Amino acid sequence: MLDDIKYDDDAKTLTRLGLTSRQSKVYLMLSIRENATINTLSSSARMDRANVYRTIKQLLDLGLVESFITNPATFKALPMSEGIKLLLERRKKEYEQSEVQAKELLNRHRQAGINSEIERKAQFALVPGGKLTYRKIAELVDSSQTSHHGIIYGTDLEKMTDFFVALFRKLLQKGVKIELAIFLETKEKLPKEFDALKSYQDIEIREAATRPRTTFSIWDKKKAFLTVEPQISQPMIAGLFIDNATVVGLLLDYFELIWLDSKRAL
Repeated sequence: MLDDIKYDDDAKTLTRLGLTSRQSKVYLMLSIRENATINTLSSSARMDRANVYRTIKQLLDLGLVESFITNPATFKALPMSEGIKLLLERRKKEYEQSEVQAKELLNRHRQAGINSEIERKAQFALVPGGKLTYRKIAELVDSSQTSHHGIIYGTDLEKMTDFFVALFRKLLQKGVKIELAIFLETKEKLPKEFDALKSYQDIEIREAATRPRTTFSIWDKKKAFLTVEPQISQPMIAGLFIDNATVVGLLLDYFELIWLDSKRAL
């Protein structure tokens, strides 16, 4: 009989080839015998009869054991060389199947990524207002790289002067070019705090000649945020975030019409 160390090593090898611990143990027991009964295997392997019987049935299904119609029934292991070859072939097939499934999984996720990118490029999201609107604007400020176009009411600038001065200063410090059209009511003036932005060359503020239909901002000519009411008011009003090239293009065209018909304010 095999000594304990080799037996344990061989059992681990068979386990790595796909057998369970019990299957490895019983198969090794059978491989060193001409044949054996359930009782013999139960005693040698120190396993109860029920477990030995279930394990033998599994090995029979795997083709690693032969059974003989005797009284009591006896069983014989497939020679180790053939058994290992059979297990290796089985593992190879399992690996090939896993490889095919893995490729299918990867393709599905790649396709899902493509679909997500398509959806992302045509996104319309209603932002409820309040803190969520401030958060969305902060995200747009952080991601903006080249340009910012905006239309806003002077009364909103007056109510939220500190917020907008800080926002535009942050954009200018990043090198973002700003074009801002402001609608001022009769006798209304641009808040004096905006004088602090005069030192920057990349900002131009004009006074809109006509009352705009809405307040909106366009970021890098790719994304836009459009309020659901003409003015922002306080708390910050809800708005529509747009990441659709066609709609952003229409907003940019509308901005150009307002811009061309406006006069310099700063």
